[in-house]
This record gives sequence, C-alpha cells and structure tokens, in this order.
Amino acid sequence: MTTKPEQLLISLCMIVKNEADNLARCLRSVRGTVDEIIIVDTGSTDATRQIARSFGARIINYPWNGDFAAARNAGLALAQGTWILVLDADEELEPGSREELLVCAKHTEYEAFFVRIHNHQGTERASQTLTVNPILRMFKNRPNYRFSGIIHEQIAAVIVQETPDAAMHMGTVIVHHYGYADGVVEQKDKISRNLGLLKQQLEQSPGDAFQHFNLAVEYMRLGDYGQALEHIGTSLNLAEPGTSYVHLLYKYKVRCLAVTGDYPGALEACGQGSTLFPDYSDLHHLKGALLLQVSALAEAKTALCRALEIGASPPLYHTESGLGTYLTHTLLGQVCQQIGEAQEAAACFTRAAQLQPDPWPLIPRLTRLFKCTGREPELHGWLAGQLPGILTEQRQELLRLLVRDGCYTAAAAVVGGGAAAGEMDGTAQSAGVVDAAVQSAGVMDAAAKDAGTLGATGRSAGENDAGARGSEGMDSVMQDVGALDATMQSAGENDAGARGAGVMDSVMHDAGALGAAAQSAGVMDNVLHDAGTVDDAGPEVPPAADLLKLLQRAEAASAAELGYADITGLLNHPAVVPADRNTTLPLSDVAAAVQPWILLADKVLASLVTSAIYSPAAAAARLTLPLPRPAD
Repeated sequence: MTTKPEQLLISLCMIVKNEADNLARCLRSVRGTVDEIIIVDTGSTDATRQIARSFGARIINYPWNGDFAAARNAGLALAQGTWILVLDADEELEPGSREELLVCAKHTEYEAFFVRIHNHQGTERASQTLTVNPILRMFKNRPNYRFSGIIHEQIAAVIVQETPDAAMHMGTVIVHHYGYADGVVEQKDKISRNLGLLKQQLEQSPGDAFQHFNLAVEYMRLGDYGQALEHIGTSLNLAEPGTSYVHLLYKYKVRCLAVTGDYPGALEACGQGSTLFPDYSDLHHLKGALLLQVSALAEAKTALCRALEIGASPPLYHTESGLGTYLTHTLLGQVCQQIGEAQEAAACFTRAAQLQPDPWPLIPRLTRLFKCTGREPELHGWLAGQLPGILTEQRQELLRLLVRDGCYTAAAAVVGGGAAAGEMDGTAQSAGVVDAAVQSAGVMDAAAKDAGTLGATGRSAGENDAGARGSEGMDSVMQDVGALDATMQSAGENDAGARGAGVMDSVMHDAGALGAAAQSAGVMDNVLHDAGTVDDAGPEVPPAADLLKLLQRAEAASAAELGYADITGLLNHPAVVPADRNTTLPLSDVAAAVQPWILLADKVLASLVTSAIYSPAAAAARLTLPLPRPAD
C-alpha cells in the first residue's frame, strides 16, 4: 500500500539576483515556518545560489527578460504547498510573527493574507522604521492565481477577478524590509530601471491608473514634482472608487504641491483627501504642518489634535512611523510653543520623547523650553519622573547638552545628583502633568500610547496590495520637504528662528550689553577663571566638584561679569567632555567658536526678561537662539 505524501503547508517563493549579502538572513528568518523554498535566480554571479542550496532551496535558473511577474510565476508553477508566501531577499520575517503565520495558514476560509511591511532606514531590525505598508504576501496556491505586470507586479486584483467573493485577512504579521537603505548611486540606477519599465507598461496600457501612480512615485523620488503631479492627476481621474492607493495619491499630491511652495493648493488637496479618508491621520498631520508654515497656529493645533485622536493610521493605510503619534506630538509642541502655551508644549515634547524609539533629539527642545520659561530648576525632577532613561543611560550626553545650552542650574543638578542646584523635585508634581496638558488641547493621548506600532486589528480586507507596494522607499526622499514630516533630524534648529531673528537683533542692539560682556576680561578672571586655578598649590580638585563650582558661579554671574573664555572653559571642561570618551563627538571648529557667543547672548537676553520694555521680545528671542546640535 502506497503512503500518500504529506501535504506541504507553506511554500516560500522568491526571485533573486546577486543577493549573497542578504539571502541567508531572509532564509534563516523563515526556518521552521515554511515547508518548501523555491528560488528563481535571474542571473546571479556571486554566492547567491550556494547560499540558497545550503538552506535546501530548489533553484530555478531563469534568464532575465525584463518582466518581474513572469519571473515570479515561474516559481509559483513549481510550488507544492497549500499556501504561497512571497518574500524578497532584502526582507526578513519578524521572529515574533512566525507562529502567527502558521496560525494564519490554518484558516483556509481565507484566500489571502496581508502582512505589515516595515521599511527601515538602516539594514538591521533595530534601525528606524520609516514607513509601514499593508501588502498581500500569502495566498492560496491555485493555478489561476498568477502575478501580472512587468513591474510592481500584482496578485490581489487577479485573486479578486478569479474569485469574486474571496475573503482576505489583514493580519499583524511583520516583515522587515531593508531595500531602501542602499547608497544614492544604486538608488538612482533602480529609479532609472523602474522608469523605463513603467513607460514600457504604459505604452501597452495607457489607461492604467496604477502605473500612472507608480510613475508619479518614481518622479517624486527623482525630485521632479511637476511630472509627478501630472501622473497623480491622471491616476486620480482613472482610478475606480475604492482603489486601495487613492489615499496615497492625495497624500503625495499634498507633498508635491507643498514642496513647490503651493500651500493653498496643498491645503485644498488635504481637505479633499480628508473628506474621503477621515481616519487617515497622515493627512491631518500634513494639514497641521502646512498651517504651521503659514502661521495659522490655532487651525494647525486643531488639525494636529485630530491626528492624535486618530493615532497611528488604521492598517489598511500606508503610513509613516510617528505620524499620528510621536512626530505629531512634536509638531504640536512647536505650535503650542509659538502660541505661548509653554506647559502644553513641554507636555507634548515629553510625550513625543516617551513614544519615540530614540528620544534624545527631543531633549534639546525640552531643556530650552524649561530654561526660557523659568522652569529650569524643575528640569532634573521632570526628567527623573518622565524620562528616567535620559538621566541613567545618557547622563554624560545630558550634562554636555545642558552646559552647551547655558542651563547651568540643571547641569549642576545633574553633577550633584539632583540636589546641588537646590531644585524642587518635580517627579511627583509632574507625574500626570503630561497627559493633563495634552488632553487639555483636546488630544486623546491613549490613542497614541502605542506609537511604535500600528496596532493592527485583524480586520478583514479586500484591498489591492499594489498601491502600498509601489510607494516603498518614498519617505526617505520626501523627508526633505521641510517641516511637513516634523522629523527630528532638524532638532538642532528652532522652527521659529527666522521669524525671531529680527526681534533678537533689535533687542541686542538696544541692550548694548553683549560687547561689554565679551570685553570684561578683568571681571571675568575674578569671577570664573580663577575658580579652576585657586587651589593649584593644594590637593587636586576632582573634575566633578570643580565643574559644580564653575556652574554655580556661572549661574550667579551677571551678563557683564561673564566672558567668552569662561564659557569656553565650561564647554571644554574634562567633566563635560572626558578625554577618554570616544562616543561623544567633539565640537566642530565653527561650533566651538560660535557657541560661547550664543550663550553670552542668552545671558544678556535673560537679564532683559525682567524689563517691562524688553521682556516679551527678549523671552521670544531666547527661544529662537540656535539649539545645540546632537552631533556636536
């Protein structure tokens, strides 16, 4: 009696070429999850095939003919599993998603499953996630389910066409993608290849809305926003109602118009998109950013609060990490700061830092805000209560930042463990302030508390995966659209800097104090410089104790008593920049020369805050002084 061979459950099907650097990581991630590996090799000249064989893969040699769908279908034709799983070599399955994928495979009532593609900035899982896309990657192995399209090949539309009542599930399986962390030259080659294939596809199907969308994406990646807008408009006119990538067409239309300076047009597109997709928080965030650009602060606050109420966009939408969560909190903090709502701004920056994978870029904004609103003595307690990791894990970086921003009271508290500056312990007092302040602006903070994830709900969906797929990698290009993404790359710049520069200049000119402060060498020596040399003949003073003494004197010194050399001494003090500390970059030559003058200007402006005449302008100007850059 012949034993019937056991039915394979999941067949992994891939197409590769020269992926020796990535393939092993991908195949290791599915070990024990898939039952069969079929790899279509389109002409590798490196060790790709040897690596594939070491994992027991079946290899198909397939000469490249410029058709991605045809190459994928060559692998599907040989698959024996009940399900087809599609991955690329520069992807890997999240370890925590292996069991879930197997659970999905048991639910045969579905024809297909969407997974969450996390597009990373770097080449490791720990690197920042730029965007998250829902893409159909596992489907029933049926002979009539085959990919179509020579580029940005699709399968979902074919499944729906062949099985009109097909049920598809939006799962929470995570796949990490690293393909857009490559160099600029390689990226340009990829764009050039894509443009050629897309134009060829459009010659065959000029009325294909999806290919016009994809062509728009490629032009955006090239920075040709005029061409991108033309294809976006064509795609919007051709796309059927309910097409899965329409929300992206509106989002990209907004960005193209904004980067070309057409803010009214961008706001109009935001309104059109939000009407069709009211729960798409990305559009509300972009609307808030645009309104901030045109100084419509109250309206900007309303739009950003709406984005936070929604939280991260629902799983069916393409989104960017942080929109509706920590990036929106950051942008709302900037709006509140400009409005003059300092406590709410501090709450927003704090919440953003709590939610952001790397909170450090928010700390310069937060420390500057505390300093300029008279709350610097509370800063150490606030950090201890809200962001304790900054004090425990990045204490040296924090100390250096505080010294570089002239927060001498807070720096003394860090050196002295919280008590040296006589600060009030804000831990208990601030313990509920963040949520209360944010909620007072109409923000449902609970909606955003899980900011690092999209909180997929497991809803069923019959969406076409092609739209989200065609947009992969766009965000690394569109991060350059000024304030629209509210990213932390510009943490060293104050958004209101240009606006406040004129005010600062007029205040400093009228005060006439900066020059006097810089030339007060005699007083300077008596106040600070001697503090480090008075005990030369006696026992050596520990660096921390010496720094604490200098910080206390610097805080007590007036603008006329503080000099350039004193500030330089603090910035270069061995307790601030230890000689053996290689992880902290030294100040650049330019920053080293300019930073003392900025701190002297801040000292003068601080003295003017008590003046009835200069107080409002001086306070605003202090906030506009350049923030210390994290890289310095």
